[in-house]
Amino acid sequence: MGAATLPTGSPSRRPLWFALGAVGVLLVVALIVVLVVWRGGAGTPSGSDTLPGTRPTPSATAEPLAVASAAPTASAPAGPHPATCEAIYSPAMMATFSETRSLNPSWSSDPQAAMQAGTQDSELASMIQSAEHLTCIWGSEGGGSDSGLTTNVVFVTPEQSEAAHQRLNALGQSCYEELGGIRCVMESTTEGEGTSGESHFLRDGIWLATHYVNAGPDGYTHDMVGTVWAGA
Repeated sequence: MGAATLPTGSPSRRPLWFALGAVGVLLVVALIVVLVVWRGGAGTPSGSDTLPGTRPTPSATAEPLAVASAAPTASAPAGPHPATCEAIYSPAMMATFSETRSLNPSWSSDPQAAMQAGTQDSELASMIQSAEHLTCIWGSEGGGSDSGLTTNVVFVTPEQSEAAHQRLNALGQSCYEELGGIRCVMESTTEGEGTSGESHFLRDGIWLATHYVNAGPDGYTHDMVGTVWAGA
């Protein structure tokens, strides 16, 4: 009889196949994990690999810009603001004028009455009429005569004051600094008609414009300045 032959797949080799199979499974699982990790990392762009057309997300909210406040509007200087003609004269000047003339006699309220402006220049007169002003007329109670005086107290802006000053210079009036402001004067004498002239004073948003004919005591403008700016 021949020797006995061992059957294929004998129990002695089964543990080896099981071990090799387990190792293979572990290798496949490990390979799958590596592939998943590698593809996951490749799908996330770095800071320098931002795709074209994408918009980066800001890291912080921008602070609102401060809005500059509007510049202050220019206005007339805060100076004296007499409301009546009586408020621009000293008691002594009121008494002197009242001896021979009346302040704002009834006829002077007529818009067509003469001597409504403290100047004979039409351009200056237009400037006076276009601004807030008082009109103070010293004249005869019975009507117009060959003597009288008109003063306009005009409240002006710095620009209007400078425009009046330039116009007075252009007219050839003598202008100079006096009493904290600008004084401009002119006077003429005509045979048979007497003396006429103008006196202008500009200071702190006020323009004192005076036109006179055979009237006006010495120190008239100085008296108004001392009264309007009393204590200044």
